[in-house]
Amino acid sequence: MDNDIIQAYLWQKIIRIGFSPSGNKNIKSWLRMYGQSLKDFWEIDDYPPNPKSNGTIIAELSCIASLNIALSYNITNITKFAVTFSPFLPFSDRSNKLWIHDVDGSYFAFPERSLLLKYNRSKEAIKKILSEHIEKVLDGLIFHPTAHQHIKTDFHSIRIGGGIHNPFLYLFHLRYQLCPDETRRDEEKKRLISLFESAVKRGTSVTANELLLAT
Repeated sequence: MDNDIIQAYLWQKIIRIGFSPSGNKNIKSWLRMYGQSLKDFWEIDDYPPNPKSNGTIIAELSCIASLNIALSYNITNITKFAVTFSPFLPFSDRSNKLWIHDVDGSYFAFPERSLLLKYNRSKEAIKKILSEHIEKVLDGLIFHPTAHQHIKTDFHSIRIGGGIHNPFLYLFHLRYQLCPDETRRDEEKKRLISLFESAVKRGTSVTANELLLAT
C-alpha cells in the first residue's frame, strides 16, 4: 500500500483518538487540563482561568511575555471555533487584536474523511503503519504543518498552522509551537511520537491526562 494512503488514514486516526473529546463533561475536562498544562510548559507565572461555558466555551489563556502576545478562544462546536491572538496587555484591554484563527464548518471543505471511509482500507492501512509514518503525520498535524505562518522570535522559529479545522488539535499545536524552550519542545516531540505509536498499535485512545499532563 502506498505510504500516502497509509498516512492519510493515520492522519484521521490520530485526530480521532487524541483530539476529539466528546460530551460536554469530557470537553470541559480536556480544556481545563490543557490550560493547566501551559504553566510549566510555557514557563508562565500563573495557571490560566478555567474555561467558561454558556453554550459556547470561552477562555482566556495566559500571556506569553517573551512573544508579547496573549491568547483567547471560543468554541461553539467541533466545526466552529476561533482563537484570538492579542498584544500582551491586561486581560481587561484586549480590543487591539493581532489576528484570529476562525473556523466555520457551515462552509464547504474537502470531505477527506468521508472519502477515506468510502475507500474502506483503514484496517489494511493501520496494519502497515511504521514509526516513520507516525512522525511524518505528527509533523503535518503539530510540529511543522504544510501551510503555516511564521512568527519571528529571537529564540526559535514558530510555525502557526493555517489549515487546522479541529479546535483541540489547533490549541495543542499552539501549545507545542509557543513553548519557549527548544529542548523541551524536542523532548515533547519524541514523547508524542512514542505516545501515539503505542496507542495506534494498541487500538486505544490517548487520554487527556496522557496527552496534556505527562512530562
